[in-house]
Amino acid sequence: MKVVNQVYETNDYTMFKTLKGNRIVNKLHIRRLRESFKQLYLLSPIIVNQNFEIIDGQHRFEAAKEINKNVYFIICNDYGLKEVQILNTNMKNWQKKDYLNAYCDAGYSDYIQLRNFMRRFSEFPIDACISLLTNASRAERRSKSPELKSETNKHGDYALRYFEEGKFKVIDYENGVELAEKIRMIKTFYQGYNRKIFISAMITLFKNENYNHSQFISKLKLNPTMMQDCSNVTQYKMIIEDIYNYRSREKVNLRY
Repeated sequence: MKVVNQVYETNDYTMFKTLKGNRIVNKLHIRRLRESFKQLYLLSPIIVNQNFEIIDGQHRFEAAKEINKNVYFIICNDYGLKEVQILNTNMKNWQKKDYLNAYCDAGYSDYIQLRNFMRRFSEFPIDACISLLTNASRAERRSKSPELKSETNKHGDYALRYFEEGKFKVIDYENGVELAEKIRMIKTFYQGYNRKIFISAMITLFKNENYNHSQFISKLKLNPTMMQDCSNVTQYKMIIEDIYNYRSREKVNLRY
């Protein structure tokens, strides 16, 4: 048996720093920990690096600070954002928004663009925003990011692991805005216009040379109750095709 790391104790909270890129603390979790610490304050060291940036234990630190408890800590040299993500993944998975905020704080321009896009289209889920900003063929994506050799799954969604690793790339921001605005036009007729599956269906239709969005909106005005929630993209495209071809002599195939 050998000693690996020493546990230190202090009540000097000013010596600790927040690691840039670490996720925002959850105030509810801090409040729960604070009440627990009042009952029984167990030895549970936080982890910091040589600069006293907190790698693991932000919530424990804040809770202890609020009730003036001494902080126990371990110093691990050269730990940074990568180790933060590994530790959090092992204990509690990060959500996409956690990675988004972390990379935005670290100055990653593509992630900052995504966050700006999400603020503009706040009703759209993050997955839909990612799809709109990466709306391009696989060849186009690879040409802009050669290291991404298989970044899409069978649905064309951006692979989660590339997003987590900071490799997310915005393919065409203005095109994403244009498509999002077009999808917003459907809001009057269909409350589920911002569902991820529906947006995925619309993205495929925008790439179909036979599809005309103005015509679809016109037909939707005539049949505002026809749009219904569907469980997959294919079902959505079938309904949209029926609406699109309403009272048309020449039927257009939008499913393939």
